[in-house]
Amino acid sequence: MTLSFAWGVLLALAAAAIWALAPVLYRRSLDHVSSLELGALRTIGSVAGAALFLAWREGLPAFSPPPLPLLAAIVVSSTVWLVVGDFLYFLALPRLGVSIGVPFTSAYPLLAVPASWIFLGEPFRPIVFLATLLIVAGLVLLTLRLDEEKGDGKSLTAGLLFAFGTICCWSFGIITNRLLMGHIAVAGLEWWRALSVLAGSWIVYALGERDKRPLGRIGGRLLFEILLSGLLGLTVGNLFFTYSMNHVSVDVATCIASLRPFLAALFAVVVLGESFSLRKGAAIALVVSGALLLSF
Repeated sequence: MTLSFAWGVLLALAAAAIWALAPVLYRRSLDHVSSLELGALRTIGSVAGAALFLAWREGLPAFSPPPLPLLAAIVVSSTVWLVVGDFLYFLALPRLGVSIGVPFTSAYPLLAVPASWIFLGEPFRPIVFLATLLIVAGLVLLTLRLDEEKGDGKSLTAGLLFAFGTICCWSFGIITNRLLMGHIAVAGLEWWRALSVLAGSWIVYALGERDKRPLGRIGGRLLFEILLSGLLGLTVGNLFFTYSMNHVSVDVATCIASLRPFLAALFAVVVLGESFSLRKGAAIALVVSGALLLSF
């Protein structure tokens, strides 16, 4: 293992830890704000973090906009990945819970890895078939008796559909993000992505939120958690993940970052008081094992 590869693995693991904490903060916030409110408010923390990082890394001249076609590509990628995808994620979390919703959405390597072969020219490996069996087995085990735990079949079905939609959007974002890295520096890409997500999220909030309650009702502690969740989930975690791909391939980075279900389940038990059973632990282990197998 080279030093560069080890550094890429470390960055991907850091992204996994950050992405495991963010949904716990999201879930706590969703008890007090709507999905659209959360999606909009969290972008403030993300933009602030991205601006500070770009100013430190590249200086003020780096804030100049890129060519229009490149900017349009960043907007489309970011909107699908982090506006539409995360909105579906926010809808899935209350229906499935963090300890189930996070492992389920962590199965996105099933789509992201084959897509990396097709669109990025990364090498095909037959071991992917075994990895797929493990991930699918984990998802089946994860959803067994879920209706008994949640007690609402319609809500469960909707949660699973929202989770699948999340997987599709995130896979699209990961592939397009890797393509965009070849045309713009990482810090600049993160800045324009943060602006795109801010604009898209607030437009969706303005058009889609029926009950526009005063945002001033949100207390300081809750607002801090929402801003922190945006800073971690949208900027810090993404930066670690993006930089990891300078040292390892997309499939390796994606699969290592998929370790987050274990951490998310732990955070959910400690912070949210969600239950954790041996069946759920075995299901998460299968999903993570399959994802990791894809990196060898």
